[in-house]
Amino acid sequence: YLSENQRNIVDTLDSFGYDEAAQLVYGCTYPEWKKRHMKKATDEQLERYNASKSLHATHNKELLATRSQKVNYQHETATTKPSQAAAAQICVPNQQNSLLSDVCCQEVDAIAPPAAETKPLSRHKVLRPPTGSTKLTIGILTVSDRAAANAYESGDLSGPMVESTIRRIIDSFNASFKDQDLIVNNFVKDIVPDENVQIEEMLLRWSGKASRQGDSSNVCNLIFTTGGTGFSPRDVTPEATISILDRECRGLMSWASIELTSKQPLATLSRAAAGVCGKTIIINLPGNPAGAAQVAELLFPIILHAIED
Repeated sequence: YLSENQRNIVDTLDSFGYDEAAQLVYGCTYPEWKKRHMKKATDEQLERYNASKSLHATHNKELLATRSQKVNYQHETATTKPSQAAAAQICVPNQQNSLLSDVCCQEVDAIAPPAAETKPLSRHKVLRPPTGSTKLTIGILTVSDRAAANAYESGDLSGPMVESTIRRIIDSFNASFKDQDLIVNNFVKDIVPDENVQIEEMLLRWSGKASRQGDSSNVCNLIFTTGGTGFSPRDVTPEATISILDRECRGLMSWASIELTSKQPLATLSRAAAGVCGKTIIINLPGNPAGAAQVAELLFPIILHAIED
């Protein structure tokens, strides 16, 4: 059983068909809306559309048709027909905008995608570099069986990605802060397979603990490794790194994991290590080029202050 108010609302809604209801929502007829605002579908979009046709909603024209005569409230007053007048109000379109959606209450014509902007990866303010001149030698060690065997047609991608990321950050810092000057004297780069001994030997050599006699040119202030930080039996970079560290810095990688998880939950699966060997800071990065760049971008400004100490 429906009350008089409920029956009046049902009568009002039944007096509208699908096309008229759509016009009230969109502020114009649906074909007009499509012509003004819908872009031509790409080949990929059309392919997906056709492949998903079995999932598409179907319109029952009989159910969507106008099922009763329109209720004319033009001569009714709120005193004589208060419930019907109230019911009619739910179908009055807002004429202030050319296309007003009752769903979002914004003029669609005014909605535009936000301009692309570069935001810092971290939720916190990016740390400015130390003042004065800082000269660096940076090592980038790619740890990968396939890269070491030259099995990639494109060659190693993660190492060059880290280098380009660091160069970009340094250029940005030097342009932004006039009271400091970051200079990279040398990028030392190499590739080794996922073998503990070879990883350890390279890290010790670049840390100055296993340099050839009289050769200190490749002793690094900072070493980034890429790869071997996952859960595969061959992923041994953290173990090799920890075995040669004088002091481990677990907090650095824990913080990086927390920060990166907000963008990529799988970041928590990294077993990366960090610490100090002699006077060299060593940081494990993931093997994925994009992931390696993200971690390097997050940590490099902080690491600069550790190097300064």
